[in-house]
Amino acid sequence: MQALHFKRESSTVQQTLADLAYNFSQFELVHFVEHVAQHRNKPIRLIPYPFTESIFGVWVPATYHDYIFYTMRVHHVHQVHIVLHEIAHMLLNHHRRRIDDVLPPELLLQFNSAELVGRLRVPPTKAVHDDEEEQESELFVLLIQRQLVKARRLTELTRESSSIPTLKPITDTMGYTSE
Repeated sequence: MQALHFKRESSTVQQTLADLAYNFSQFELVHFVEHVAQHRNKPIRLIPYPFTESIFGVWVPATYHDYIFYTMRVHHVHQVHIVLHEIAHMLLNHHRRRIDDVLPPELLLQFNSAELVGRLRVPPTKAVHDDEEEQESELFVLLIQRQLVKARRLTELTRESSSIPTLKPITDTMGYTSE
């Protein structure tokens, strides 16, 4: 797969990240998500979901909350990337598309909407790589990763709260992380 080449000037993405005024020396994913939610004055709910291999994540903007569903079927590093990517779509005010035709029916039942719109994260293809909004979202994640390297917080992208599958749901909700 070819590396991404960003077609758009990155100033919009850089300014969006700067406008958050986030202290990356304190980065933990949940802390960052809460900061973004406060910045936007709208709660964000992160929900792991057993998507098929053709879907990595979904951002669904709703009236009172934003929802980010991410696949449970990939490594934690990829899950964090998916969440940050969807936050980028949210903050950069990217176009929303119909997604009700690709989501599982049991997931659609959670929303009371005739036509559901949002952003869908799928495995990369040439069309995805050529999409300027997808490139912007990837650049957003890259800029966060660079900030985390500078702040010596890169491990926050890579470690899970527990490596024990039966304990992970408990420790995830309690905020514990392994060292």
